[in-house]
Amino acid sequence: MRCFRLLVHGVLNWSPQAVEKWSIPETRPSGFYCTRHIFARSAEEAAEKVIADVRSYYEDTTDWFINELLEMSLEVQDLNRAPFYKGLCKQDLGATFYN
Repeated sequence: MRCFRLLVHGVLNWSPQAVEKWSIPETRPSGFYCTRHIFARSAEEAAEKVIADVRSYYEDTTDWFINELLEMSLEVQDLNRAPFYKGLCKQDLGATFYN
Protein backbone atom coordinates (compact mmCIF):
# COMPACT_ATOMS: atom_id res chain seq x y z
CA MET A 1 0.00 0.00 0.00
CA ARG A 2 1.11 3.49 -0.83
CA CYS A 3 -0.13 6.85 0.38
CA PHE A 4 -1.48 9.29 -2.21
CA ARG A 5 -2.48 12.95 -1.98
CA LEU A 6 -5.39 13.90 -4.24
CA LEU A 7 -6.94 17.24 -5.11
CA VAL A 8 -10.61 16.74 -5.94
CA HIS A 9 -12.77 19.22 -7.85
CA GLY A 10 -16.50 18.97 -7.33
CA VAL A 11 -19.03 20.71 -9.58
CA LEU A 12 -22.53 21.27 -8.20
CA ASN A 13 -25.34 21.45 -10.76
CA TRP A 14 -28.43 22.75 -8.96
CA SER A 15 -31.84 21.63 -10.21
CA PRO A 16 -33.87 24.64 -11.47
CA GLN A 17 -37.06 23.08 -10.05
CA ALA A 18 -35.43 22.61 -6.64
CA VAL A 19 -34.07 26.17 -6.65
CA GLU A 20 -37.58 27.48 -7.28
CA LYS A 21 -39.36 25.09 -4.89
CA TRP A 22 -36.95 25.52 -1.95
CA SER A 23 -36.09 29.21 -2.58
CA ILE A 24 -32.38 28.48 -2.72
CA PRO A 25 -30.44 31.77 -2.82
CA GLU A 26 -28.51 32.84 -5.90
CA THR A 27 -25.33 32.88 -3.83
CA ARG A 28 -25.35 29.09 -3.58
CA PRO A 29 -22.01 27.34 -4.23
CA SER A 30 -21.33 26.08 -7.74
CA GLY A 31 -18.34 23.94 -6.85
CA PHE A 32 -15.55 23.12 -4.43
CA TYR A 33 -12.00 21.83 -4.07
CA CYS A 34 -10.77 19.47 -1.37
CA THR A 35 -7.60 17.53 -0.63
CA ARG A 36 -7.52 13.99 0.69
CA HIS A 37 -4.80 11.51 1.63
CA ILE A 38 -5.59 7.86 1.03
CA PHE A 39 -3.86 4.47 1.01
CA ALA A 40 -4.15 2.44 -2.19
CA ARG A 41 -2.23 -0.07 -4.30
CA SER A 42 -2.20 2.18 -7.39
CA ALA A 43 -3.03 5.69 -8.54
CA GLU A 44 -6.17 4.39 -10.27
CA GLU A 45 -7.39 2.71 -7.10
CA ALA A 46 -6.64 5.87 -5.10
CA ALA A 47 -8.73 7.97 -7.50
CA GLU A 48 -11.66 5.54 -7.33
CA LYS A 49 -11.54 5.36 -3.53
CA VAL A 50 -11.30 9.10 -2.98
CA ILE A 51 -14.17 9.87 -5.39
CA ALA A 52 -16.37 7.37 -3.52
CA ASP A 53 -15.27 8.78 -0.13
CA VAL A 54 -15.94 12.41 -1.05
CA ARG A 55 -19.32 11.59 -2.62
CA SER A 56 -20.32 9.55 0.43
CA TYR A 57 -19.19 12.30 2.81
CA TYR A 58 -21.36 14.99 1.19
CA GLU A 59 -24.33 12.68 0.71
CA ASP A 60 -24.20 11.75 4.41
CA THR A 61 -23.58 15.23 5.85
CA THR A 62 -25.87 17.47 3.76
CA ASP A 63 -29.54 17.37 2.82
CA TRP A 64 -28.79 18.46 -0.75
CA PHE A 65 -29.06 14.91 -2.05
CA ILE A 66 -32.02 13.78 0.02
CA ASN A 67 -34.18 16.47 -1.55
CA GLU A 68 -32.61 15.98 -5.01
CA LEU A 69 -31.49 19.60 -5.09
CA LEU A 70 -28.42 18.97 -7.19
CA GLU A 71 -26.17 16.65 -9.17
CA MET A 72 -22.53 16.51 -8.13
CA SER A 73 -19.74 15.59 -10.50
CA LEU A 74 -16.29 14.85 -9.08
CA GLU A 75 -12.91 14.83 -10.78
CA VAL A 76 -9.41 14.23 -9.47
CA GLN A 77 -7.35 17.21 -10.63
CA ASP A 78 -4.03 16.31 -9.06
CA LEU A 79 -2.67 13.02 -7.76
CA ASN A 80 0.77 12.54 -6.18
CA ARG A 81 2.53 10.10 -3.92
CA ALA A 82 2.66 11.33 -0.33
CA PRO A 83 4.71 10.35 2.71
CA PHE A 84 3.24 7.35 4.51
CA TYR A 85 2.68 9.28 7.75
CA LYS A 86 0.32 11.72 5.95
CA GLY A 87 -2.20 8.90 5.56
CA LEU A 88 -2.03 8.21 9.30
CA CYS A 89 -2.78 11.80 10.34
CA LYS A 90 -6.27 12.89 11.32
CA GLN A 91 -8.17 13.61 8.12
CA ASP A 92 -9.08 17.20 7.28
CA LEU A 93 -12.50 16.79 5.69
CA GLY A 94 -12.86 20.46 4.84
CA ALA A 95 -13.37 21.95 1.39
CA THR A 96 -13.15 25.33 -0.29
CA PHE A 97 -16.43 26.24 -1.97
CA TYR A 98 -16.83 28.86 -4.70
CA ASN A 99 -19.80 30.58 -6.34
